[in-house]
Amino acid sequence: MPELPYPFYQLQADGPNETGCRISLFVSDGVGGPLPGTTARSIVEGLKEQLQGDTGEVSVSLTLQEIRATDL
Repeated sequence: MPELPYPFYQLQADGPNETGCRISLFVSDGVGGPLPGTTARSIVEGLKEQLQGDTGEVSVSLTLQEIRATDL
């Protein structure tokens, strides 16, 4: 898989009987900015909630991959 530009999110859902999926997401705002009332994080959190559902059979993890520079 080609590398995604930073920052990007990884969403992993694991269900019963070793079922699951892993999704890598790069969220880019439009020229005029993000959709009203949204952020990249809120969009990804919404997808996480959809995958998790109400049954309790699916566990979902969400990570943000980013690069940070620090002074030494």
